[in-house]
Amino acid sequence: MSPTLTYTLQRLALFLGTLVLCAAILRGTSFLLVLAIATVISGVLSYFVLAKSREQMAARVAGRMQRLGERLDAGAAAEDAALDAAEQAPRHPEAGAPKPE
Repeated sequence: MSPTLTYTLQRLALFLGTLVLCAAILRGTSFLLVLAIATVISGVLSYFVLAKSREQMAARVAGRMQRLGERLDAGAAAEDAALDAAEQAPRHPEAGAPKPE
């Protein structure tokens, strides 16, 4: 399973567990308040508990971004080479001129 999917599922499970626990402890409290508290608590917990998974996911995403950047750089270099070749090609004035009628 990919690190991104693993981290996302772990984060979701941590949030849902925190939400259920907060709902049980804060019975009778507004659901929006329970939701807000669960969001903050699960966010803080995930920072510490899911650090390893988050680092693995970040490394995977960084690798993908680096490969994408390399492909973009290669494409830009090919485009620059094509433009340079077109600029250095001899020009024939009659080739682009419209023919008189």
